Amino acid sequence: MAKLVGEIMFPNGTYQKEGQEKTQWLKCGVLLETDKGFRIKLDALPINMQEGWFQVFEPRDRTQSTGQSKPANSTNPDKEDIPF
Repeated sequence: MAKLVGEIMFPNGTYQKEGQEKTQWLKCGVLLETDKGFRIKLDALPINMQEGWFQVFEPRDRTQSTGQSKPANSTNPDKEDIPF
């Protein structure tokens, strides 16, 4: 069974928060550890890759950090409600 080691991120510009410049990150995939070694699963590639390196960060539980969870769909719990 694979264990999630980290999230693969790429710097995707900057933004201002409380007067400080912060890096905006694009999640591109995950780093997994299996019994046969490490594996990388990429879900996205940045268009502008002229500068920057992919970085691996510890995985975060995004439901706790935002305080939100996915909406439940009573007919199919695997799909989110589509507003159109």
